[in-house]
Amino acid sequence: MNDVTKEEFGNNIRDLRKNKGFSIRQLALQSGVSNPFLSQVENAKRSIPKPSTLEKIAHGLRVDKSVIFKMAGIVDNVPNNISNELPISSNPSTVSIPIYGRISAGYPEGAKEDIEGNVKIDDELIERYGKDNLIGLRVNGESMNKVVPNGAVAILAKIDTCEITNGDICGVIIDGESATLKHVYQYPDRIRFEPDSWLKEEFKPFEYSKEDVDNGQPPIQIIGKLVHQQSSF
Repeated sequence: MNDVTKEEFGNNIRDLRKNKGFSIRQLALQSGVSNPFLSQVENAKRSIPKPSTLEKIAHGLRVDKSVIFKMAGIVDNVPNNISNELPISSNPSTVSIPIYGRISAGYPEGAKEDIEGNVKIDDELIERYGKDNLIGLRVNGESMNKVVPNGAVAILAKIDTCEITNGDICGVIIDGESATLKHVYQYPDRIRFEPDSWLKEEFKPFEYSKEDVDNGQPPIQIIGKLVHQQSSF
């Protein structure tokens, strides 16, 4: 193991993240590592993370884990027994939930209810939200590709709408049959849905007045908040 300081490691991670065009918040969502932890690592307020956390960061940055291990000074005996999934904690995944038909991340399309497989969920998520309150949905579209890539599995937690903070990414059902992932902003007079895509000209925000929504024109159901994602598999 080379002598790499936490300052060097933090600077290198920050440079790589910025070169990839990710914000700290986006990296946190993509890796399952908390925003404050990543910020502390980049600012050398924490020591270099353990190997399992380094791999999560590699997944979040969309690079091979060997790149991050090398930054951390681990050049020999790179661990090869770490899962290729993106767990939110170091606990082993022991519970699976079904992956429902693809959810559109572009203009709302019909939501399909077929189950295409299963995804393992970390014990921490189960303990926090309960298995019955977690939904796996396959993303199909590019309007949220800065945060959630096309083909990823979005893990949504069913929560009360009062717990949603403006800017949270949620799965939304519109007109009882359409599904989409968007940043949600709730205001006294309207609700707004914003994309987060590299294709800025192709995807635009859309919003509805509170009066129309209250009258069911159109009916809008927020089915869950994005709490984690798995890479495409």
